[in-house]
Amino acid sequence: LQAFPDSVSDIESLTSDGNVASSAVRTASCDECVENEKAVAKCVDCSAQLCAFHTETHPRSRATYKHKVDMLSGDAAFATTKEPTALCPIHPAHDLRSFCTQCNTLLCRQCEATHPAEHNQQLLSIGDASARAKAAVNKMLGTGTEDGESQLDVAFEEVVQAIQSLHTQTEEVSAEVKEYFDGLVAGLRKRETQVLDDLDQLRTKNILPLEARRSRFGALISASSNAKRCV
Repeated sequence: LQAFPDSVSDIESLTSDGNVASSAVRTASCDECVENEKAVAKCVDCSAQLCAFHTETHPRSRATYKHKVDMLSGDAAFATTKEPTALCPIHPAHDLRSFCTQCNTLLCRQCEATHPAEHNQQLLSIGDASARAKAAVNKMLGTGTEDGESQLDVAFEEVVQAIQSLHTQTEEVSAEVKEYFDGLVAGLRKRETQVLDDLDQLRTKNILPLEARRSRFGALISASSNAKRCV
């Protein structure tokens, strides 16, 4: 956004002759904008006057993607000096142009229209946001001085210690979990042995006497049968 001049006089200063005809061409309004932005290009196929923004979006539209766009006289400099801009991932036809410091979000024109109104005071241009970020990084790094390098060394060492601490904690927890389940398995096996012993004792105490009584009754029945046959 900062690559474009802010006024007609700035545009005129980019030309070598600055004649009236050239100035008139440059002050033409964009046919696509409701804000009447200055036209810097013209579509050869549909004759639409286009501002800098719509010069980029016109070839991206499904209806006009085959159209050829030519820069207006005196504005060729914009085509070579304009800095590249990033497109909005939500609205691909729009460039990112602001940054909300409250929710840390990059916004395009469409995003700004639906962004919470209470965040409007927290909006920065891309250039201002970039400058702030660079200043913060330079401050953190100490602008390349020994203090900055020292801070990086300290931060790096803290990260290394944190990783080592996590490894130690993980090993300790793993050991505790293994010990717990080993004890649990040992307890279950001991209980299994006890239950089997109890069942064996129950069989010895109750089942074996019953089997002995069954044998005696069988012998008595057999003897009674033999006696009846003898009679």
